[in-house]
Amino acid sequence: MMGRWLKRAAICAAASAVVFTSQSAAAEWGDGVQGGSLRLHPGVTLGAGFDSNLYYSSSRENSSIRQVPEGYIEPSLKLSTPNPAMWDLNGSAAVGWRQYLSSEETVASQSGLAANLGASLTWNPRGVFSLRLSENFVRTNEAPSYESADSVNRIFNRAGAMLGFHPGGRVLESYLSYDFSLYRHNLYEELDRSTHHVGWKGHWSFLPKTALVAKADYRRINYVSAYQGGPSGDVVSPEGRLRNANSTPLRLTGGLRGLLTQRITLGLQAGYGWGFYEANSGPDFKGLLVQAEASYQFGPVELDSRIRAGYQRDFTDSTLGNYYTYHRALVGFQQGLVGGRLRLGLEADAQMRDYADLGVRQVVTQDNVITLPENVSDLLVGVLGETSFEIRKGWDLGLSYRFVSNFTEDIIEVEGLGENSVRDYQRHHVVLSTTLTY
Repeated sequence: MMGRWLKRAAICAAASAVVFTSQSAAAEWGDGVQGGSLRLHPGVTLGAGFDSNLYYSSSRENSSIRQVPEGYIEPSLKLSTPNPAMWDLNGSAAVGWRQYLSSEETVASQSGLAANLGASLTWNPRGVFSLRLSENFVRTNEAPSYESADSVNRIFNRAGAMLGFHPGGRVLESYLSYDFSLYRHNLYEELDRSTHHVGWKGHWSFLPKTALVAKADYRRINYVSAYQGGPSGDVVSPEGRLRNANSTPLRLTGGLRGLLTQRITLGLQAGYGWGFYEANSGPDFKGLLVQAEASYQFGPVELDSRIRAGYQRDFTDSTLGNYYTYHRALVGFQQGLVGGRLRLGLEADAQMRDYADLGVRQVVTQDNVITLPENVSDLLVGVLGETSFEIRKGWDLGLSYRFVSNFTEDIIEVEGLGENSVRDYQRHHVVLSTTLTY
């Protein structure tokens, strides 16, 4: 099981998505909230696609790469306050079923339900002070990184509040927030955790559309289980499971964001971060954080056609070695045509990850001898192309292609009853969809 976890860690966030959605007409509902009526936007999305590598298998593995067609249906509902005064209420709900069309029971059993529910209520959004309450619930349905009849169902729930201070003209804005999050995993319960998140951000707009920004981000991450299996206090337990390290990461950043010219937008933020992993839990992090992005808008302004590029250096928690650091670069293109009814988008994303060294090369368990490479790293590459066309108001047609890959050569070697964890993979995913909104 250890090898499967390590492979799974290399799968998430392989490529970012550029999603274009058309805003269509919606029926008004109810007497509404002070300052404007509530609007209800019901809709449904139907889609069909093809997945070339359902289980993220490597061509170097003995297991076959599962290619499978799929279909899905996703009803959705959005609630908004078009002209908020004292109160601004917004909500969204989407529940979808994905069906894999295969005669193999193991593959067909990956079909399942996913959901995303969220709501926010803001008091006094246009005043000097504001208060925003929010709630978001997500349930995923994913295939695991190995051939199995068990689907991966992760549940994420976040509730929070944000207090804003923005005097007249909004030249100066300041926001203080607190969120509490719960993460639950149906297969790997040892990864369940909770997070307290306190954040602050400030903006000073010294030009109409250009501002100096500053951020402070503090989190307290606590795992439900002290270890990923096993009673040992070592970094790796006798059963071959890794220790869960609680942490209190802190990030302090600042920089510039806004327009350099009428068509060139620039964002540059830098700062420092600390992992603050608990004592005797293995490696810790402290280092430079950078985020930079730039875009150039071309053509008619109302079509929002642009090219963009970005870079980020940061760190994040990992099931291997407490954390990994990463360098991420992306380039993107989007264009509106036919009066904005046709949207084209293309994005390429590359991420280099370096996992913190556990200081352990070999683990002897009851059934296996597990050998870890001295350095574990990933080169994750993603390409996403999307197009959407508004056939008429309330009816959109979309086509997307996504390629994700991990080009790592690292292998977690297992001698005994288990199998080696070969962490590289390539996956192509094509989806044709249509969305109706009312």
